[in-house]
Amino acid sequence: MKVLMVTPRIDEEHDVFGFIVTWVNKLAEKVEKLYVISLWSGRAKLKENVELFSLDERPNKIAKIVYFSKLMLRLAPKTDVIFCHMFPEFTIMAAPFAKLFGKPLIMWYTHGHVSLRLKLAHFLATKVTTASKGSFKIKSNKVVAIGHGIDTSKFKPSSNFRKRKKTILSVGRISPIKDYETFIKAANVLVNEKDLHDLDFIVVGGPATASDREYYTKIKLLAKNFKLNDYIKFIESVPYSNIVNYYQLCDVFVSTSNTGSLDKVVLEAMACEKPTLVCNEAFEEVFGEYSSILMFSRNDFTDLADKIIYILQMDENQRNEMCHNLRKIVEKMHSIESLTDNLVDVFKKLLKERQK
Repeated sequence: MKVLMVTPRIDEEHDVFGFIVTWVNKLAEKVEKLYVISLWSGRAKLKENVELFSLDERPNKIAKIVYFSKLMLRLAPKTDVIFCHMFPEFTIMAAPFAKLFGKPLIMWYTHGHVSLRLKLAHFLATKVTTASKGSFKIKSNKVVAIGHGIDTSKFKPSSNFRKRKKTILSVGRISPIKDYETFIKAANVLVNEKDLHDLDFIVVGGPATASDREYYTKIKLLAKNFKLNDYIKFIESVPYSNIVNYYQLCDVFVSTSNTGSLDKVVLEAMACEKPTLVCNEAFEEVFGEYSSILMFSRNDFTDLADKIIYILQMDENQRNEMCHNLRKIVEKMHSIESLTDNLVDVFKKLLKERQK
């Protein structure tokens, strides 16, 4: 099978898109040939059967579109399926070429937001793949949940860290939808009201837009006003190759994100055998019996603070068993191995249907 993949970035050091290199190489193991078109490229060691084409050297948007069109005209006839990863715009741009050459068009998307562009991409796609039932908000028989694709050989537990304080970690882009106010207000409750001064709070992630930067200034000011500068550390861009160290370092991972879809960072923390506190209802099914322990009410910083205390005071054996089982959930349902197997199955089924 020959596959054409369109994706945002091929760069194993990138803080947001570094994981895509793992996706590409694992998918390449399961197909004969993988052509990849990316908007940007950087450092990446790719499998021999991967051929990469990057648009980043084109000087402007028009030049990129022209080059993309030339690549599609050249590569689409050679491939069996076209796979568009993450951005709905990729599916919209690839659709005419999929139609022209009679190729199945598969989109990957996982986010709670539904835009007009997403609706159009969904209409144009042959199939839509996503992480879970709740990760794609348009109800459709086109949608197939295939897991999230966590590299469990990279994200794994480690006990090599020695610390004086307990560490509470949150990872993700600095954006209002991530609701870092709740994280900071919970820190204020723990430090200034509960007098728990043996805690460190770390936020890893940077702003991507002007409005995000304004929000970043706002939440740092909030931490300062609570006199938490000695307790909360903001760390912006961390290369994908190093982010696992932060998961392994922490005692509790917290996600205050309100996206409504499965957040990859939570699954990465789970794979590192860390207790993961979330307010995202999409994880209720994932956590199963642990939902009552690991889920707090959205925007409720008091509930979050109480949950953190509960986790820190848990019986060690009970906590270790829970964390071990959280990793098992990721290994079974959301590993890169299972995702690419499921994705290839989707490709094969579509090809078989075309041959009837």
